[in-house]
Amino acid sequence: MSKTVPKPDHPFSPLLFIQPAVIQILQIIGLALIAVSIVYLLAANWWMLPKFVQLFMPQVLLLGSALLSIRFAARERLRQSLDTVSGLMLGLSLAVIGQIYQTGADSYQLFLLWALLLLPWLYRPNIGVFALFCVVSQLALYFYFKQSFWLVRAETAYLLSLNLLTGLSLIYALRYYPVLRYLLIAVVVLISVFSMFRFIDSNSIWYLASVLVLALLFSAYFYTRQQQLETSLLVAGLALSFSILIFDLTDQYLQNSAAGLLVLALLIFGWFAAISALLIKLLPQSRFSVIPLALGAWIAGVILAMLLLTYWESLSILMGLIFIGIAWWLIHSKPSVFLRQLAYCLWVCGQAAVLIHTELLTDSLLLIWLIQIGITLLSIMNRMHWLVLLLQLLLAHALGIAVLIEQHPFSHDHRLITWIMLLNYSVLTVALLTARHWLASAYAKSVNLWMISILAATAIFQCLLQFGVAQQLHPRGIDEAIVFYILPAVWLLSFIGIHLKQFSLTPLWLIPAVGILLIALGYFEIFIILVLMAWAMVNQQRLMQALLVLLLIFWLWLLYYNLGLSFLFKSVSIFASGLLVLLLAYVLSSPKFQSKTGVAS
Repeated sequence: MSKTVPKPDHPFSPLLFIQPAVIQILQIIGLALIAVSIVYLLAANWWMLPKFVQLFMPQVLLLGSALLSIRFAARERLRQSLDTVSGLMLGLSLAVIGQIYQTGADSYQLFLLWALLLLPWLYRPNIGVFALFCVVSQLALYFYFKQSFWLVRAETAYLLSLNLLTGLSLIYALRYYPVLRYLLIAVVVLISVFSMFRFIDSNSIWYLASVLVLALLFSAYFYTRQQQLETSLLVAGLALSFSILIFDLTDQYLQNSAAGLLVLALLIFGWFAAISALLIKLLPQSRFSVIPLALGAWIAGVILAMLLLTYWESLSILMGLIFIGIAWWLIHSKPSVFLRQLAYCLWVCGQAAVLIHTELLTDSLLLIWLIQIGITLLSIMNRMHWLVLLLQLLLAHALGIAVLIEQHPFSHDHRLITWIMLLNYSVLTVALLTARHWLASAYAKSVNLWMISILAATAIFQCLLQFGVAQQLHPRGIDEAIVFYILPAVWLLSFIGIHLKQFSLTPLWLIPAVGILLIALGYFEIFIILVLMAWAMVNQQRLMQALLVLLLIFWLWLLYYNLGLSFLFKSVSIFASGLLVLLLAYVLSSPKFQSKTGVAS
């Protein structure tokens, strides 16, 4: 009789790791680790290598990655990753040639030649190479103007060239790599904001043109194509630029007073509300027309919070509670989009006033934390936007850590890090056990990003420990066992326990085996990142994928950098890790195992 294959009964099931998309990511990670091990070994012994070896090594890697990209042309992601490595090796080859032969070339010449050599690699669609080209070409332009002193003598010429290059890059991206349009829209907004600051300083019409031209042209383009989100983002960016001008124009008329801040908050909110009203007329069926209004609400909320915190002192607590009450009523009365954004604005500034002035009066972080827990629960009950809830969760978590620091100061209690890690792993473990419930709610993105933030903060703290900045906090004895072994083991056992039926497939035990290995190394968080990444890949959560990839790179760097081994053995350990990941991917993708699980290749 054939064994019945268990179906995934939990969102973070180990069966995610046998999906083709996840296996492909494992293959990319394995190849990347092998490549890094070679590069690391060469970098560690670079000055001891003969010059001809230094010269040819990047070119050999370039040729190897190019040939492998041809070999794996059918695997799109792998092929694009290899092409991106080829693009990086082009730049490294140029840098080595300049170093060995002492060419004396300016930096902009290196980046310009690198950008030109990247162009032929775009004969096949490759988002990584194009993104690299965008960065390198921008650097070439900047260094040209800086090293030729034109950046000082003719800054407007640089801004004109910057606008032209960014515009051409966005046009090309819209045709071939539309997923990059949001990144380039952000660049357009940054150019507009920077140009507005320069316009305020010099009153030059050229700076005003730099504020307007790209934002207006692409807003009109997206509007004609009925791309509503892109139109709203660009218009919101343009409104943000002109809000800076409003600040400047009103500064001389509004004195530094409570009334002045109140009028400024109303002006800013009214300005963004007018922009949103215009967008609603132009895009009547769009839910993105309120983006400028939301941006204005947050800016006005910050100004009102400054008003409450600066001038009204103890009365701010009462005013903050009144603001929160008004916001509660507005949200529950099923208001228009305008009033809902106003409610968010009032809620944020009222919350800031209540928390800060209560702490000043009572000097009790524990009370502030309890108040924040209550506000977070109110936010959930009010079904606020996921970003608002994320901020509430992060603030509650940060205040919880602050309470632990207050109760267990650095100089008197060496178990502080144990309590903090206990808090972090409690959140991560409860999130794992209750994932089926919160992933089905409107706040799935909030909780996911909360977990990613915890893992990122843990990585930063590990980095501080590693470089001796917070060496006095390093756990010792039983605390070290709790932090690095017991808490991760509880999470791993919970992972195995809720998926016990699925481990009837013997090869799946390789997945917790990886977790056990990482516990032994003291970097179990990498396993949690891999589980979250598998879920994000299968469910096509692009934002989470990008954040988790960056976080994984950081954690892997921490792991290998902190190994107490020589350069040679570190390189060997990285190489062996790559082989093990490839072996795991091979076992999980084997036809026999795939046929057992019924996964289509």
